[in-house]
This record gives sequence, C-alpha cells and structure tokens, in this order.
Amino acid sequence: MAAVQLFLLLDMAFDWRWKIHDFFGQDAMNLGVYGERRPPQVLALLVLFGVLAIATIWICYRFRGRPGLAMAVTGTVLSVGLVCCESISYHYVDMIFYRMVGYVMAVSLVWIGLALITCMGALLDRRNHRN
Repeated sequence: MAAVQLFLLLDMAFDWRWKIHDFFGQDAMNLGVYGERRPPQVLALLVLFGVLAIATIWICYRFRGRPGLAMAVTGTVLSVGLVCCESISYHYVDMIFYRMVGYVMAVSLVWIGLALITCMGALLDRRNHRN
C-alpha cells in the first residue's frame, strides 16, 4: 500500500496521468480518430467502475475481520481508480471534476476525501490491531 501511495505522490509531482492522456490524445489525432474517442472512453469508464466495484467488494470480504485495513486499502484502490478516470478524461466527467467549489476544484476534494479514508483506515487498523 505504501508503494502505491508513493506512486500516487510521484504522479502528482510529475503529472504522469496528463502525460499519458496527452500521449493517447496525440496518437488519436495522428491517426485521425480523435473525434471518435467518446464511445471507447465510455466503455473504458464502465470497465473501470466495474473493476473498482468488484475490487471494493473483494477487499471488504477479504479483510472483513479488519475493517480499518479494508477502509485503508479501499481508499488506496479508489485513488488509483481516480488517476485512471482522470487519464481517460471523458468530457462530461471532466466538467464535474474540474468545476470550482469555492476556491478548489471538485476533484481536489475527492482526492482529499480518499486520502482521509486511507489515513483513517490505517489509524483505525493500527489502534485495533495493537489492542
């Protein structure tokens, strides 16, 4: 879990998800299919959401005796899913993610929420596991 969180930190520092997005976008433009990207994006998002749902259910089942650990791992998996969702960059999802809520973008609030879920889960697991 620490390695995944380190990867997420490096992704934010070096904008890897946007480099991936730009690579595929440029490739699609060179092939002349950039305008036809919406159906594959929707399919990719549906597959991503399905994988995340199955992963979350499996994590809850696998760590049913350790709810804090399940919470921390789920927060991490959903954070990876958010990176993937941002990389897919479907226009209507982007409209929601990048809308300003006060002085911050909505996606920032999602990142903060997932970080809090991960941290609180790790704290809860440490407290319960120590006892």
